[in-house]
Amino acid sequence: MWIDTHCHLTYEGLIENQAAVLQRAAAAGVARYVTIGTHLEDHDRVIKTLRAFPAVFGAIGIHPHHAAEVEPGFEGFVEHRFKTEPKLLAVGECGLDYHYDNSPKLVQKGIFETQLEMARRLKLPAILHVRDAHADALAIIRAFPEVRVVVHCFTGTPAECEAWLDLGAYIGITGIVTYKNAPDVRADAQLVPADRLLVETDAPYLSPDPVRSTKPCEPAFVRHTGEFVAQLRGVSSEELARQTTENAGRFFGLKLIA
Repeated sequence: MWIDTHCHLTYEGLIENQAAVLQRAAAAGVARYVTIGTHLEDHDRVIKTLRAFPAVFGAIGIHPHHAAEVEPGFEGFVEHRFKTEPKLLAVGECGLDYHYDNSPKLVQKGIFETQLEMARRLKLPAILHVRDAHADALAIIRAFPEVRVVVHCFTGTPAECEAWLDLGAYIGITGIVTYKNAPDVRADAQLVPADRLLVETDAPYLSPDPVRSTKPCEPAFVRHTGEFVAQLRGVSSEELARQTTENAGRFFGLKLIA
């Protein structure tokens, strides 16, 4: 089976038709999903989704684009969610994004560190969003060696990928790997050790080839990404599905695949 380890079932384009979206994914061999909540209002929708669909698990956090929106003490509210919803498996996505100016860098760093502290307290993994900010994100993560992390939708250089791997990070690969203008991502997908590779859609974004023109992207499409990565790595798609499912269970906790 395949697991879509990062999607946004509560975003426009998917939330309106969640049941049909998940039926199509199941027909494509996708058995589990991790849907991500990126701001406080989104967290309520995520929890509602988890309770409606047995195969859907979740993570909640404050995306760097929303870092300037939260008030001091926000982490207490978020932490309460984890203590009352057992299907929340990770903190995030959280991190740094210097590509856009949605939140000042210093604010992003502070909110990122607060969430890593929360992950450490709760003994949960963290899902990272890092764009054009790898050096700063790596420096912050080095202070949290106890926190297991995945850098989702990895688009860094192979050297940046090596730096994350040296810290024990997992790497999430999206449909970008199928794009002809993404040689670094293809190199990254071959570089990651087999036991730290995850596949994801980031739906409703980043539809992979051969369905790149299909909008929105759906969790069913993770199969296309997985099959492409399998070909890159010289293994069968069945082997990559088995390995990435095992990796997801190890990263998020075995309840994901039980």
